[in-house]
Parts: sequence; C-alpha cells; structure tokens
Amino acid sequence: LDHRTRTNRMAACLLTPFIGGMTSLAGCVACQACTCVGSSLCTYCCGKMCGSTPSSEQVASRSARLSYFGLTLISVITAWVFRDYAPQKLAGTDLFSENMQCPPDIDTPSCMARAFVLRMVFSTTLFHLLLLLGTIGANDFANPRVVVHTGVWPIKIGLWLVLHLVPFFMPSSFFLAFGWIAFVLAVFFLLVQTIIFIEWVFDLNEAIINKDGTENVTGPWHILILVLSFLAFAMAIFMTSIGFMWFDEETETDGVADGCGLYLFFNSFNLIICFFLTLVSFRATEWMPATGIMPSMFVGCFLSFKMLSALFAQTHCNEFVAMDSMYTGPPEMIPAVTIIIAVVMMGYASVTISASKSFSGDGGSPKKGGSNLGPDGMMQEREVPLVSLDQVSVDPASTENTMNNEDDEKTGVQLSGPVGYNIAAFHFAFMLGMCYVGMQLTNWNEDFAKGSVDKGSTSMWIKIADSWILAIAYLWAMVAPKVLSNRSFS
Repeated sequence: LDHRTRTNRMAACLLTPFIGGMTSLAGCVACQACTCVGSSLCTYCCGKMCGSTPSSEQVASRSARLSYFGLTLISVITAWVFRDYAPQKLAGTDLFSENMQCPPDIDTPSCMARAFVLRMVFSTTLFHLLLLLGTIGANDFANPRVVVHTGVWPIKIGLWLVLHLVPFFMPSSFFLAFGWIAFVLAVFFLLVQTIIFIEWVFDLNEAIINKDGTENVTGPWHILILVLSFLAFAMAIFMTSIGFMWFDEETETDGVADGCGLYLFFNSFNLIICFFLTLVSFRATEWMPATGIMPSMFVGCFLSFKMLSALFAQTHCNEFVAMDSMYTGPPEMIPAVTIIIAVVMMGYASVTISASKSFSGDGGSPKKGGSNLGPDGMMQEREVPLVSLDQVSVDPASTENTMNNEDDEKTGVQLSGPVGYNIAAFHFAFMLGMCYVGMQLTNWNEDFAKGSVDKGSTSMWIKIADSWILAIAYLWAMVAPKVLSNRSFS
C-alpha cells in the first residue's frame, strides 16, 4: 500500500503542471468566443486609430493567429514548469512511470525533464504539421480549406489535447531521439531568421529613401537614415565593449587553465567583420541602391548582439555567472527572460515568415482596388479608372436585390478575399519556433540544471556560427548582383 501511495503521489506531482495547463485550456475552450471578441475589439480600435474599420476577414485571420499563439504558450509554460520542478526518478513500475523513465544507458539527472520538454515540442510540432498539410495553397477565403486554419476550433482543440496526452504513453527514448530532429529544425529556424532579417533591412532602407527620392540626399528621411545608423553603430560598440569587459577572465577553470583568448578573438573578429561589411556596402551602392550605411549598421548591431549572446552562453569566462551569487531575486527570473525572448521570437517569426516574399510569393496580401504594380515593384495608383463613371448605370431592381442579399448576410457573414498571409508558412514558422524554444529549454540537447537556460558550449557555437552565416549571407546579398550580372535581383 505504501509503495502504491508513493507512486500515485509521484504521478500526481508529475501531472500537476500539465493538468494546470489543461485547466487553462478548458477555460480557453469555453471562452473561445471571448477570445474572438477581444481580438475583434483590438483590431477595431487599431482600425479606428488608423482611420478604418477592420473587415470580418481581418478579424478572423488575426483571431486565428492569436489563438494558435495562446495554445503554444500553454505548451511552453507547461514544459518550463516541469523542467524545473520535476523529480529525477519515478519509483513506480506502472506504464506511466516506465514510459517517463529514461533508458539506463543514457539516464542522467536531467534526462526525464528533457524528455518531457521534447514531448511538448513533439506534440506542438505535429499539431502544426497537420494544419500545414491541410492548408497548403489555401490563402484565400474562397478556398474551403481555409476553415481548417480559421475555424472548427472544438475539433482542433480536441486534437491538440490528444496529441499532448498520447506522448505520456510512449517511451522517453523516442522523444530523446526526436530531440535531434528538433535540433536541426531549430538551427533552420535561425537560418530563416537570417534571411528574413536581411530582406527586412533592405526593404526598410529602400522604403525610407523613396520617401525623399534618391537625389534629395538632404531631405528629412535621409537624415532619419543617418540617425538610425548612428544609433545602431552606438549599440554595436556598446555590446562589443561589454564583450571585452565581462568575458576576459576565467570564472570556471574545470582543472584546465587555457585562458579566455578564444572568446576575446571571437569578439575582435566580429568587430572586424562589421567594419568590413560597412566598407563593402559603400562600394555596393553603385550596383545595388538598396544597400548603404543603414543596412550595414543594422547588420553590425545584430551581429554584435548574436556574439554577446554567444559569449553569455559559455561559463568558462563569464563574470555574469560569477555574479549569480549576488542575485537575491527569484531564481526563475533570469531564465524567464531568456524564455520570454525565445517565445517572442517565435511569435514574431510566425508573422514575418508568413508575410515574407521569400516564403509566400506575393504573401497572399490583399490587392487594393484601383492600383497596380510599378516597375519598381511598389504599388502605384492608376491614372485611368478601370470603368468610366459615365458608363455606369443603376438598375433599381438590382439595387433591391443587393439590399436583400445584405439582409441575408446578416444571418451569417460570408468571408471572401485573400487571408493576408501564407497560412502554410505560418504553421511552418510555429513548427520551427517551437523546436527553437525547446532547444533553449534543454540547452540544445545537453544536460542542464534548474535555472540554467540556453547555456553550454553547444549553444555558444551555434550562435557564433549563426552570426558568421549572417555576415556571409549579407555579403553575398551585396555582391551577387555584381557577380551574377546576367540575373535579375529586383
């Protein structure tokens, strides 16, 4: 009896955070209408501030994205709570306890917690994969498959629950193996972010220049470019200075006194890369007007941030780690900041990737009536209307029919037109983003201690490699139009 009681208590301890998440989800099921109403109110207020009222299509698409983010957030919080408060072992011999245990040959103090996090990653990834497969090519409300993304919420929430419960009856060894697939997808998430960022800085620079015109170099928008460039340059120098000040002394020797020269080299080399890219950008403006000082300063600032994040991940020469003993606040606060940043990146990526030209063609964006694309790819107003006003006649009978149709639509709104973003790319971004958050929580498939999030040599090397790939990709984006002159890069 004592053994059974101890097993039940242990199972209850393990399921407590998950049941808490399920309780929140039950509230989400009951309040789905409230979620839609809240999102509608937000979009309505934003529309009023911008001088327009959001359409039913906009409310539906935005409410769907908000709901998916809420479901994913429940998975992340559940994984995080279990990660830090789960026991290392389960004493029971029942099916639940045996599945939660790690194989003896790979069992470590954090193995069971890591397997639980990967269970949440697997469930969320599979959920969005199924939605992705069901919505490929469905980017218009006229396509009935769009309802898979924007509707049938009771079915989808039921599916979400099943996908999050079934993994508890599967062995941990399966999810530990899946961890390496999640590892690859998380790295791919970083690469996609690199592409999106380079695309964004070029588009932003070109959009600001077009407000003044390429010839009006003394205009207010050109001055804004100089101000933003200076701020980005100052931030890059500030972060590089922190790298030299706080990562130059050994804090953990581990019996090996090899100094901190490698980390100082990383920081110095990153500074050289930033200056080199800036010099190339000045020369590249001759054949690529979209480049210039602001994109290079933004890239340099982002490179410095990535390098500082990489240096912070290692503990060998990290004075911030030595200062942990001086921190008297809640122990969950510091890792919480890291997790929040990762979740924000996931949510932001779901928006940028689904709307990116690189992943969605025209992005499924609504085409404004009375406008067309100019030679530069920008929307331009039509000089001649499609139909002359004097050719338009009003038929009273048709007007009456139109009024009757409007009365019929009051009983059920018929959505039409483009969704506004690529639905399949949206779910693809959530798949990659959840894998990235999972790798943050598991220290990129390494052992971890409570309060240690995104730490270790693996995390450091991934971030350094990511910064170098960003530098190479940006360099290629500048020189490719010159090297491949027979291709169009417009």
